[in-house]
Amino acid sequence: MPELPEVEVTRRGIAPYVTGRRISAAVARERRLRWPVPAAFESLAGRVVRGVRRRGKYLLLE
Repeated sequence: MPELPEVEVTRRGIAPYVTGRRISAAVARERRLRWPVPAAFESLAGRVVRGVRRRGKYLLLE
């Protein structure tokens, strides 16, 4: 598990590259995650990333 500063550095690093970009595909390779993957997960394809934020050690793409 990464430490909090590492997650923040990663967020700052990827934000300029993904913000404003269109999601080409959404693939859940492993469905046994902490929470169940919603059935509508694949519908994220084609949407635009508005920003990247962090909640604890999780990165959230808006």
